[in-house]
Amino acid sequence: MSNQDFVDEAFYQFVQQFHTEEQKVLLAFYRELVGKRKIPYKIKDRSFSVNIQMCQGFAIDVEFQDVLIEDGRHPKEIFMENLRGERLDDGRYRMSFTNRLAASSEGQAPKESAFSFSSVRGGVHLWDYSVHTMKLENDTRDIPWYLIYGTLQAIQEKKNALGSSALNTQEEKALWIFRFLRPYLQLFLSPATKIGFGKSTVLYLSDEFDGALDHSLMQEASDFFASLGMKRLSDLFARCECTDKELIQELLYTMRSLKGNILFKTLKQLIDECGKQYQGLYECDKDMNRFRSYIREKVQKIFSDHGWKGTYPSYMLRLDAEFLEVSSVYKRQYAYLNEKTKFIYFDFIESVVDGQYHITPVTGMILPKNSNIDYRKCTSMDCFFFDGGRRNGAVIGDLTVSESMTVNTLREKMKQLSAVLDIQTK
Repeated sequence: MSNQDFVDEAFYQFVQQFHTEEQKVLLAFYRELVGKRKIPYKIKDRSFSVNIQMCQGFAIDVEFQDVLIEDGRHPKEIFMENLRGERLDDGRYRMSFTNRLAASSEGQAPKESAFSFSSVRGGVHLWDYSVHTMKLENDTRDIPWYLIYGTLQAIQEKKNALGSSALNTQEEKALWIFRFLRPYLQLFLSPATKIGFGKSTVLYLSDEFDGALDHSLMQEASDFFASLGMKRLSDLFARCECTDKELIQELLYTMRSLKGNILFKTLKQLIDECGKQYQGLYECDKDMNRFRSYIREKVQKIFSDHGWKGTYPSYMLRLDAEFLEVSSVYKRQYAYLNEKTKFIYFDFIESVVDGQYHITPVTGMILPKNSNIDYRKCTSMDCFFFDGGRRNGAVIGDLTVSESMTVNTLREKMKQLSAVLDIQTK
């Protein structure tokens, strides 16, 4: 996909008058906004600033300077269509468009709107991939794969918007894996897909498999799974078609089972490396940083007062297990007698949804059985992979906090979190 894709030829030629970085921003302005979404039409100090694209890992903003609205109409919001640009005789620039919102509100055909400006300033902001762009609900039981898929998709969008040159080596490797893993991740996350307690119980709609992997991609997938020690998956990718039922059931069940934790941790480690050279989003936004610092301080005190180990955003507590431990996983109950110990985890996932910064707690429990695993280094994410009833994870969407909340509401959320810890540690 080139920068010109989905951009009108006349507008593309208009953009060529600007410097390279400004060209990228103006093309993104057209590609992401025209005919797609409404935007605030706010002119402040004769500047018109627009957030063009906000995605996990990057954002594109533009500021038109020394702006004059030429048609006299200044609605609060606009939905641009038929965007055109021209250079004026006095050296200024003009953008003309029709505003769909004006037509719908006035019950008449769209009127021409226009504004002129002397210069344009654009910015591409890059940060790491720790802040997501999805709203987490209580029933997000496949959250590890939602987070992985969302991040890999964001890296792909970054490439589409900024070009391959904007990617580092780790991001390129992540997209190489995404090429053959994408259709299977989409199928796994589809609401129509059901995964029980055996490979034969994996049910899915074959027409929801959105991909056609050729022989070379299948071989790359085979090599990748071989590097993880997953021989059966490697063999299936080497000899099967991409839509083969046996392959799909094997892979989807593996992603749900304990072996899937190996794949998840491999991709998570790679994603962490992808963003290592960038700052965190909260380090670029002062308001967000203040809110995050406030929550971090409150959360740290609550967990310390309750005897938990760790620092924000990950906490762990080791407890003596009850004589009878009962775990409910995907509506199925498991009972364990006379277990010696259990580990409980809390992690906090950060996200930006509809322009608001959110922090959502995720919790999990493990009844350990494998002495080769250091359970002190596990997190809530490890608890979502099926291991009988020994692991169980949940998103606590009811305890999500956001920037838009009042101080009193935030205090109430912290009291509720403290009450949850009281119950878990009794």
